[in-house]
Amino acid sequence: MHFSKVLATAALLLSASLGVSAHAAIAPVLGVAGTPVRNNVQRPSTAKPCGNTNIAQTFDTSGVITMNADNTFTATITNFNKGVDGSRQIVSALVDVTGTGKSFTAATVTKNGTKNPTNVGSEQLTVGLPAACQGGATKNKCLVSLKTAGGFGNCVVVQNAAATKRSATAAPRRAEARAGPSRHPEIE
Repeated sequence: MHFSKVLATAALLLSASLGVSAHAAIAPVLGVAGTPVRNNVQRPSTAKPCGNTNIAQTFDTSGVITMNADNTFTATITNFNKGVDGSRQIVSALVDVTGTGKSFTAATVTKNGTKNPTNVGSEQLTVGLPAACQGGATKNKCLVSLKTAGGFGNCVVVQNAAATKRSATAAPRRAEARAGPSRHPEIE
């Protein structure tokens, strides 16, 4: 009986120590200024899609990733150890277009990382969102929760692509084209 308690305790400690070493972060990490380190990694879950990060306090002040015109964005994932424990493969990508962290829907990973990396390093990920972002003080940010095959990850803030100047200047140019040549040849 004593042996089984010792064995159970040893197994618990081993699993806890393995869990602590399994890390990968997607930058920029919600609530973290600068380059993420091992301690910034979270364990996203259904109850806490951003792990222990306080969404309300960090959403509008976090670094952002700008979304492309086709509703995709590219992010960098960095693992802090080798193997599946440091997996750079995303197995869950969720987006809350309101940025509140209360209404997540599925996003699509179109370029994924390595499930079982043989080195510590970084890779680029590409994720597609189903809709434009509507959250934050600027009403153009989304909250994206990303979880790796190792069970680690974090949230990132994504911002809609900026409107192009072309659309703002196109109407006056079309009006000039319809008006024809200038009546003042000395100006031309």
